[in-house]
Amino acid sequence: MISRLALILLAGMMSQTIYAKWDEERDMTANGKEELVYYYKTNEQGQKLVLDKYVKRLIFIRPDRLYKRSIKQMKIDGAVIDVTSDPFSHYPEQTAIIFENKDEVLKKLFLAKKVEFNVLYGREEAVSVFQIK
Repeated sequence: MISRLALILLAGMMSQTIYAKWDEERDMTANGKEELVYYYKTNEQGQKLVLDKYVKRLIFIRPDRLYKRSIKQMKIDGAVIDVTSDPFSHYPEQTAIIFENKDEVLKKLFLAKKVEFNVLYGREEAVSVFQIK
């Protein structure tokens, strides 16, 4: 019994350490009854990556509104993952990144040290890198 309790406490402390790698942002639901917690990282270019654990996706935010962007692939600590992207119609600076095996990818993201994206802006390609410490 004591070993189970110690294991539960250790797992709880480890999960808090994992979440500590990502910055935290809190938001209230539209009806104001529930608080939602989102995790995010901002890179040196001012781009933001939001981990939406509720819908199980990433949201890539680039401050400009000039480009329609497409993301087809990301790397988590060097491992390639195929993704699809879906721009938000009301927020052109935001792009949702969707992947298969959502639970598995979310787990990798929480443990990641580096996340990279190949972002296509029309015919031009750029790489966005987020270091997670």
